Amino acid sequence: MKKFLLMALCVPALSNLSWAQTADKCGYNFIHAAAIKRNPNFDAEHATMTQEAIKNASLTGAKLTTTTTLTVPVVFHIVLDSDYLKLMDPATISDRVNSQIAVLNEDYNKGNADSTKIPTVFKTRYGNPAIRFGLAKVDPHGNPTPGWEVIVTTKNGFELNNDDPGANAKHVDSGGADAWDVTKYINVWITNFLVNGSPSTTIGLTIMPSYTVGAGAYPKDEMGVMLRYDAWGRRSSSTENFFANIDQGRTLTHEMGHYFEMIHIWGDDGGQCPGSGGTDDGMADTPPQADATYGCPTFPVTDACSKSVDTGIMFMNYMDYTNDACMYMFTNDQANAMHGELLPTGESYSLTQHPELLAVPDVPAISTSNLSIYPNPTTGKINLTFAPAPKDLEAISVVNILGQKVWEKSINQQQISIINIDLSGMTKGIYFVECQYSKGKEVRKILLQ
Repeated sequence: MKKFLLMALCVPALSNLSWAQTADKCGYNFIHAAAIKRNPNFDAEHATMTQEAIKNASLTGAKLTTTTTLTVPVVFHIVLDSDYLKLMDPATISDRVNSQIAVLNEDYNKGNADSTKIPTVFKTRYGNPAIRFGLAKVDPHGNPTPGWEVIVTTKNGFELNNDDPGANAKHVDSGGADAWDVTKYINVWITNFLVNGSPSTTIGLTIMPSYTVGAGAYPKDEMGVMLRYDAWGRRSSSTENFFANIDQGRTLTHEMGHYFEMIHIWGDDGGQCPGSGGTDDGMADTPPQADATYGCPTFPVTDACSKSVDTGIMFMNYMDYTNDACMYMFTNDQANAMHGELLPTGESYSLTQHPELLAVPDVPAISTSNLSIYPNPTTGKINLTFAPAPKDLEAISVVNILGQKVWEKSINQQQISIINIDLSGMTKGIYFVECQYSKGKEVRKILLQ
């Protein structure tokens, strides 16, 4: 139940490219410690404050009261310095974003193919949160957006062990990216984490809505999810850089669970059992569990809290710590609770009220029949030819995959038939030629080999 929300809000730290067998480096520890420093009574006050929300979300096992799928806009802010951007490989950004949205929509709509692995004893508990995630198509200023942006920062990472863990990644003034209106978008920051100035192996943490209310709370414009640069998206090739066993997009599935007020399946109580001083996750259909599960165990698995339970623990639940390929379900109660967060009584209801953000805005149609680009691919020099020469061409620019202009020329509506561009010396990869007309823009992709 929500009175236990003061527990871990992120996936665990990793060590030597494998799951660490402790949770003491989990990003939640930094989040919670900072809240307590602000307000020593944070735990008690937060628990009292959320009692009404507990009732509204019906976290006691009631079934979904609606089958309506609710859709929310998502934006990705990729905040990395040039070195970490290269490690992630900027050419994979679009594929990672699209694959990550696909994973979310599968996992939150009972569409994941690996659900066939759910043990028979748990199949009737397999829940459907009925939440869809759409890439934002309109930014806060009303302009078209692909649903992601890249900010090349001078920071080599963002500190977790301070009074506001990771917050610098969420503000332009400190080298990060400002959140888009958190009442309209779910913000996801992709970055690198530091602890005491050194790279951290934490791979995700979340500031959930309930953590932005009351004394000791976090600023609302810091609400959202943070992910490590190599722990998001679904692998499509063996050459892509992913953290070991974290390459199926399940880190964000897990973190979105936290965003919708879920806690870890074992209750985050340090290995204690319910009834013996321990807590529970508040979900009636998740078996008692002592602590986190790592790796990819074989069913069934029992522990100190489940020895007398025939089913064993539900280590394949998205809110455990198993490898990406070994987690593949939410339960009915978890689904009900998360769906409830998007209903009128829920904390995230406003996210469902802006369908216009998911629709591509109208833009003037630009004829492309009079523009030719050759050679493409190119080793450096390209020629743009217009036949006939346009009368309303204002400027031409070449933009790299990060959205940075690497070449530009003002035309000022002169009737020009051919433009020569030399990209020799530029980094090989994908670029975009943008022709700005008085009534719109035309964009063509080129490949520099």
